[in-house]
Amino acid sequence: MFFLIVSMVMALTFGVVGMVTLVTGRVAVPWLRNSVGRPGVWGTGVMLLAAGVAAARVMPLGANMSLMLGGLVLVGLSQILGRQGARQTK
Repeated sequence: MFFLIVSMVMALTFGVVGMVTLVTGRVAVPWLRNSVGRPGVWGTGVMLLAAGVAAARVMPLGANMSLMLGGLVLVGLSQILGRQGARQTK
């Protein structure tokens, strides 16, 4: 019962942070703002992570891992890729 409550709180937190990021275009977590280059991709990744955490008890392991890995890949890409409007000079 304890892990069910903790996982639902985590899923709800991830979902709210991801949705706020998608709606506002800014990362809602202050200490991550400077490291995230593309907030939309980050918000989508966090939403996938929230879905994976929320559905961990009811989905098969393969489907749940697909959601979690997809979310982690998007979160990683949002930090690796540069800012959308920034141009690099030589």
